[in-house]
Amino acid sequence: MSAGIARHLHDQGHTVIGVSRRRSDILPEAIAQLGLDIGAPDVIQCATEGIVACDAVVHAAACLDESSDCTETSRVNCLGTHQTLMLAQATKAARFVYISSLSVLGAPQEHPVTETHPVAPGTAYAASKLYGELLTTQADSTRMRAVSFRISSPVGPGLAYKRIFRVFVENAVHNKPIVLHGSGTRKQDYIDVRDIAAATAAVLSSSASGIFNIGAGVPVSNLELAQCCVKTLHSHSEIIFSGKDALDDAVVWDITIDKAAKRFGYAPQYPLRTSILDAATEMR
Repeated sequence: MSAGIARHLHDQGHTVIGVSRRRSDILPEAIAQLGLDIGAPDVIQCATEGIVACDAVVHAAACLDESSDCTETSRVNCLGTHQTLMLAQATKAARFVYISSLSVLGAPQEHPVTETHPVAPGTAYAASKLYGELLTTQADSTRMRAVSFRISSPVGPGLAYKRIFRVFVENAVHNKPIVLHGSGTRKQDYIDVRDIAAATAAVLSSSASGIFNIGAGVPVSNLELAQCCVKTLHSHSEIIFSGKDALDDAVVWDITIDKAAKRFGYAPQYPLRTSILDAATEMR
């Protein structure tokens, strides 16, 4: 996701410097890359040697491990976010964008899901993202406007997450069965990574601050996703129900994106069908 945001900002004419532990081979050569660990104690000193000043910092780095015994989650997501904010202040950045996650809410209890929905993180990862949101909110001031994006379920090209979207697309590409547990009624909001990148660029050009839901605004059931993959890719995959119960069958992520639309003109442009086609093309 971070590479997609960096590339989009570069294509819009911004000078972009990437900071990550590993060099990305998919970024254009014009994007300078600093090999730094945001959780390391000397990251601010090392980063400011290569970045004297900047207009904005977009923080999309994270440890995605959701296990409770992974200390890397706290080091990267908590300490790393704290130090990234300090780096933004040290480089006199006027804007800070933090890529958070709807997982900070736990499971949806109110419908539709707005930015005022109660938070109840159920994993160490979700708790670390909430911590990052709190730090970002505290950093917001007249000197630096800070924003947190609660991303729904990112999909599209460039993502290798082995989650339901990628599994269904891969199986459809290879004409393998697509297996559903329960009744396939769980609904998720799938947002293309290119729309996340566009939202980032849009908010950087605005005066908005605070927390914003970033999604497609369209809940899609697991069954509908499977059917869309088969139809879009002209696949011969059979959709099979496993007969196993799914505890999350009744979960519906019907998030509203009205706040982002009103504050900085956010409007997703990539429908699910396009995300499926482009992800399949990349896999092939």
